[in-house]
Amino acid sequence: MKKDSRKNDIANEAINALFMLAGETKSINDERSKRYVTIAEKIATRMDITLDRSIKRSYCKKCKTLYGADTQVRLSNKILVIKCANCGSLKRIPY
Repeated sequence: MKKDSRKNDIANEAINALFMLAGETKSINDERSKRYVTIAEKIATRMDITLDRSIKRSYCKKCKTLYGADTQVRLSNKILVIKCANCGSLKRIPY
């Protein structure tokens, strides 16, 4: 069965819009920003859409907080280590 590309396009637009809203509201209301990220994840899961690499790497998957200026980023042994400032979880990305 072929996926309906129109539905996927609409879902991708909604996901991108939610992440833009999450970025805009992060400084004003952190809980609302987290909610936008959660909704975007749910849309992607329901529509069986893989999130873009840039979107995946822009937030903590544990606490749903967008990374900001206070996030620690380290390079060691060809691994990018990102430490969430909110919950302290680590994300390791090979490069």
